Amino acid sequence: MQKMQTNSIAAVARTLKEADSILISGHVMPDGDSIGSTIALGLALGKIDKNVAMTSPHQVPDIYKFLPGSNCVQQGMPEGKFDVFVALDCSVPDRLGDELQSLVNDSVTVVNIDHHQSEKPFADVNYIDSNSASTGEIIYDLLKEMNIELDKNIATNLYTAIASDTGSFKYEGTKPTTHHKIADLLQFDVKVAHVSKSIFDEKPIEVFKVLQIALPTLEVSNCGKVAWISFDLMAKDRISAKDEHTEELVDYPRRIKGVEVALFFREISTGSVKVSMRSNYFVDVNKLAARFNGGGHKRAAGCLIDGGISDVREQIVAAAIEAVQRGSLND
Repeated sequence: MQKMQTNSIAAVARTLKEADSILISGHVMPDGDSIGSTIALGLALGKIDKNVAMTSPHQVPDIYKFLPGSNCVQQGMPEGKFDVFVALDCSVPDRLGDELQSLVNDSVTVVNIDHHQSEKPFADVNYIDSNSASTGEIIYDLLKEMNIELDKNIATNLYTAIASDTGSFKYEGTKPTTHHKIADLLQFDVKVAHVSKSIFDEKPIEVFKVLQIALPTLEVSNCGKVAWISFDLMAKDRISAKDEHTEELVDYPRRIKGVEVALFFREISTGSVKVSMRSNYFVDVNKLAARFNGGGHKRAAGCLIDGGISDVREQIVAAAIEAVQRGSLND
């Protein structure tokens, strides 16, 4: 199939309706939007008698195991043949991990559904809507397009996907249409308090151990506009922390009054550093991350860089300060 450059939710719906067997996956180091969207779409397609397999490059984080259907999400490449492979919340194939990324160049038809800005869609059928605050919102629209009835389990997963990627509806990507969709989902008896407590309030003890180690690394630039925090591999191994236990660390430097760009440097392996970037008002961190082959949104992005954590930190901090200075002049 020739790759379709037009964004058409109708084309996605048609492709899924015509398929018999469908594999669905989100991205590496999955978050609530990735997992919630995967399960919601999987459960929905099962209602119209599709043979569906749900997977993830990495296991479902503990905080999302309360989701109905989370036990059906496998890890890695499942056995069997599929007509269609659906990649969710992935702006580039690399976000699928090595195993699942191989399907992009396979004979299977690939569908990509995402809300991240993408200059070069990689699938056979693409639907990219950067105006949506989450992939969960797009899945909601897709299910409406396919006339698949929602139920409590699907609605709970979609609510979790949308709530997690909007920061409980406080990020600037949240729009009136976001709340309209949430209002519809709540008609299906979604336990909002339970979901919110599970993903925002209740944390395993490892999160606090990580915080205890990471907070002393907090630094602020001389201009006061850039702040960063770090977590190296040695510290991670010492307390047996998982990647999911470090996800919120970037929010701490972001909350410092006067800071425009917040950075979190996490050593993934020796010579490999994941950089999370956040901005508050005017710096487009998606463009900043793109300079280092990363991407995301205007206010939340990231990249993976080869090198030692000290060298990577020096390079990224300098680029962030430059972006702040340039943005201040244009403000």
